[in-house]
Amino acid sequence: MLIRTQVLFEEETLQKLKAAAEAQGRSVSDFVRELVESGLEHQRQQELQQFEALLDKLRQIREENVARFGEVEPDLLEKVREERSGEIEQWLSGTSS
Repeated sequence: MLIRTQVLFEEETLQKLKAAAEAQGRSVSDFVRELVESGLEHQRQQELQQFEALLDKLRQIREENVARFGEVEPDLLEKVREERSGEIEQWLSGTSS
């Protein structure tokens, strides 16, 4: 479903849009919709690339820490998580009184 909206363009930009749409035998509206979709997809791809780069950096940090300190035992990690959860619960119950 298409929804009508209004967008304001500088006169020069509008002339460029009209010329580009006409060159492709399309309406300005159709041309602008495609440009917007393309721009949104490009932005989404950039965000995914940034996210993947951050994950790679985290993997690198983890590998460096494993090389430096050794692998953390899963049981030890779970114990630390449980202790931290207990501390949070105590803090929350102390602040809600």
